[in-house]
Amino acid sequence: MPSPSIEPLVIGLFSTVHCLVMCGGIVAALTVSLPVAVRRDPQQLLAYLLAYHAGRIISYAMAGLLAGLLGEAVVNLLNLGPAHANFLYLINSLILLGMGLYVAGWLPGVAWLEHLGARVWSHIEPFAQRLLPVQTHGHALLFGGLWGWFPCGLTYSVLLWAAVSGDMLKGALAMSAFGMGTLPGLFMASFFSGHLTRWRQHRLVKKILGVGIILLAFSAGFTHPPPVASQEHHHHSHTENLP
Repeated sequence: MPSPSIEPLVIGLFSTVHCLVMCGGIVAALTVSLPVAVRRDPQQLLAYLLAYHAGRIISYAMAGLLAGLLGEAVVNLLNLGPAHANFLYLINSLILLGMGLYVAGWLPGVAWLEHLGARVWSHIEPFAQRLLPVQTHGHALLFGGLWGWFPCGLTYSVLLWAAVSGDMLKGALAMSAFGMGTLPGLFMASFFSGHLTRWRQHRLVKKILGVGIILLAFSAGFTHPPPVASQEHHHHSHTENLP
């Protein structure tokens, strides 16, 4: 079976437009708030951006670890064994399908997750505001760590995907991979924010990227080997070799 981090990475890459809509304004504002000397020096600007996103991805990894730990606890509590692996994998594929529909704009119902997350964010935002304007790389890293909890339906969907994995390490890796996948779009927002305003609102682009995730969901569902079948094959092979 392919690495469990591949799908979240591709989701992050294909969610470029969604990230530009949700976080493009934040990234642009952070860039503008930096000292002029930093903004004019590509190397200094890049260092601050890397600190922002490193903090954000670390917070994603922490959330994924907690989600995977929760999923692992549920698996152990319900005593779910190999016989339930296909069912859990089906849920993962359906969540992936839902993400594609959401990015394409065909599943607006996920927005209720953002409203729920906004309540949590209301308690975190004051701490983030105190770090503005960002003056040091350490503050940029800390701000990025807080920014990672900004309410986003797509992020919550990937977090649910991580929880269903039933493993805290896989959950952390999945969320880290998702964060890495969002980097190209958010870096573009930092350097070319003025030129991306129209593009990030383009419905056709959203649909194309959403369909890409939908195709990924179907590809994952039909091309991955069934976990139960592979385990049963291993068991039969082992028993056949017994005297």
